[in-house]
Amino acid sequence: MDGPGITAGAFGRFEADALAPTPGFAAFRRAALDPDGADGRFSHAPDRFVDVVPHGLIEGVAVFGEGVPAIAALRSDPVHRLAGVSSVLLNDAVLAPDSMAVIDAHERFFGPSVDNLAMWNHHLPTVDRAFSETGGGWRLCDPIEDTVDDGMIALPVGGVGCVNYGHFLYDGLAAALHHRQLLGTRAFVVGRPLLAWQAEILDALGLLGSYRAIERPTRFRKLVTSTMVSWTVSYPNRFVRAAFDRLRFRFGAGPDEGSRLFIVRDEPGNRRVMVNRDEILAIASAFGFEPIRPGGLSVAAQARRFAGARCVIGESGAALANLGFCDPGASVLEIQPSCFSDGWTRAACHLFGLRWQVFFAICRDQPDDGAARAFDYRVDPLAFRAALARVFGAP
Repeated sequence: MDGPGITAGAFGRFEADALAPTPGFAAFRRAALDPDGADGRFSHAPDRFVDVVPHGLIEGVAVFGEGVPAIAALRSDPVHRLAGVSSVLLNDAVLAPDSMAVIDAHERFFGPSVDNLAMWNHHLPTVDRAFSETGGGWRLCDPIEDTVDDGMIALPVGGVGCVNYGHFLYDGLAAALHHRQLLGTRAFVVGRPLLAWQAEILDALGLLGSYRAIERPTRFRKLVTSTMVSWTVSYPNRFVRAAFDRLRFRFGAGPDEGSRLFIVRDEPGNRRVMVNRDEILAIASAFGFEPIRPGGLSVAAQARRFAGARCVIGESGAALANLGFCDPGASVLEIQPSCFSDGWTRAACHLFGLRWQVFFAICRDQPDDGAARAFDYRVDPLAFRAALARVFGAP
């Protein structure tokens, strides 16, 4: 059936639990390697719900700012979901590279492969030129290519949001890494042509040599994916640590141990704009924080800078994905617009053993109704200075 907000049109939709379970990963692997092996799934972990309430969410200790509605919501719903994980084996499945949508042999979308379409108002043709609208749904209008190597096992590198740095690191990459290691040399990671930073990540993980770029919908005799390809960035689980730990191991630590970093989001086209950023940066600088613009650095440089950081301030957004490179015990103050309440950084800090605090900033207007959800917001400078003194000590 169609999932929330997803209209499949001529295509149906299925979830992992619609497939027959395999009795252990060894059986799953045999089915993947056997040309006659049937579709199936293997469950690695069920959904879990944990209480993630740092310091009791006490105002003035872990929660700062004036975003009262957001603070109230955080206090009333402290439970966080650690998303369950299943591996999925499909025969004769199609991968559409622009969106990373997966369609099985019965012309059904694998639900998790398209769930992140919420980022684009649930509109598949917005992100994938291979699809067009028809009768309130979608139609695959591009011809489908068949892979020339029937012995190849395709491992999608991620889901529909993988052009985003945070989604690429969290949504599916760790599963592809595990699958490559467990399924052997017949398994190849597949997806759209890589951006430079994506290639750097795959190279550091030892996956670049086994990457196959495709430019149009392609049918693979065997395809192995996972439920991690969507919403893992929102509901992270323990398995994402594998990718971060391997990258951290590969890149090593930088020379600036104990540094204090302020993540700056001022790139052109940024959807969420802090209108008094210069004023807030000056206050943070007085507390010893150095501004860092991750988008201008290599992935290796980002990993090394965050590996040495003991204190991090950051505006909510993809650059906070780099917190996965911090050592346990590092202190994080997230600046979160009150009209954009989101718990993924809180959950990631819980997962990586970081001390999370939040400063709620006031939105000057409500997010627009478009997919970008663009808005401006302002950080109260006096309240921010007081928060820094409480969290990090007097300058």
